[in-house]
Amino acid sequence: MAALRSQPQPAREPEAQKLRRRFSWLESFTDEELSKISMCTVDEGEKQADEEYFDISRPELGPIKGRRGAVVPEGSCYVSKKNVGEALWNKLVNGFAR
Repeated sequence: MAALRSQPQPAREPEAQKLRRRFSWLESFTDEELSKISMCTVDEGEKQADEEYFDISRPELGPIKGRRGAVVPEGSCYVSKKNVGEALWNKLVNGFAR
């Protein structure tokens, strides 16, 4: 009886590499830092009122304050300050040369 061979599974690209490929300005961030961002912590949809966000797809805008009823624009990649911690937040906000 012949042994069954499993098909090789394609390697999953680590989240850090996906972020760096999509947003080249994140090159100076470590894999650990980028793993905390987790691609985009806020998908398209409603933002939380009074929460602070940073759109890594448009870093030149700087921090964005959530407003009731405000919607994340299509194609944006919002990160919530409360989800990444103070040190990483500061690096994100200050990491893009404006």
